[in-house]
Amino acid sequence: MHDSLPVTTPPIPARGLFWNPFVQIFLAVLLTAAAQILLKVGASGSSSDSSAWSLLGVSELGDGWTWLGIIAFVASFGSWLYALRFLPLGLAFSLTNGVHVFVPLGSWYFLHEHISLLRAGGILIIIVGILFLAQSVAKAEEKV
Repeated sequence: MHDSLPVTTPPIPARGLFWNPFVQIFLAVLLTAAAQILLKVGASGSSSDSSAWSLLGVSELGDGWTWLGIIAFVASFGSWLYALRFLPLGLAFSLTNGVHVFVPLGSWYFLHEHISLLRAGGILIIIVGILFLAQSVAKAEEKV
């Protein structure tokens, strides 16, 4: 016999802009993008190391950039869990697609990676999708 998961009404977020669940999703997205870039820097630092430890990704743990990336991931996870207390999962997860915007832009700015025209078009499509989603959320909140 299959028991369904309990559905409860979400709690009310703490007061202040920082505690707004949408701000927390935005922080989660930014921190996840920062973590990806920091991990790339940490991993690139050991690119000349061909030891078994490096091949397994263990030697990268000795790099400070890697640890900053791990800390950014943990902080992102905290923001994500906070936001999930107040937002429907489908909405929250859809908004995390901002990572697909910030990682390429951050890689271009900080790592001097190239963004092809096709990728730029994809980034634009993601931005438009997030804006449509935000607009539908705003309309739904007006009705409440």
